Amino acid sequence: MESLEIKTLRSSQRQIIPLHQQAQGSEKTQPINSKEKINREAFVSWLFLMGSLMFVLDAILESMRGISFSSLLHLSASILFTIGSVLFIPNNSRQ
Repeated sequence: MESLEIKTLRSSQRQIIPLHQQAQGSEKTQPINSKEKINREAFVSWLFLMGSLMFVLDAILESMRGISFSSLLHLSASILFTIGSVLFIPNNSRQ
């Protein structure tokens, strides 16, 4: 059985190992076009808003079965979550 020898490196000997390896043959990755990034952010924000609205619908349906502290908490939390989702939708006037 081989033994494992652990050595500590001085700060001058440390190397930075990248988390993501670059594809062979490409030295630099191309930056994302800002317009594509805005469209992607808008799409993701709208999906998040739709999911938030589903939570509101679920909370309303839960409250229709019977009002309890838990159902009111669920309803108020889902409404706050939806408001936060609306505020994260990017503005189109951004350059």
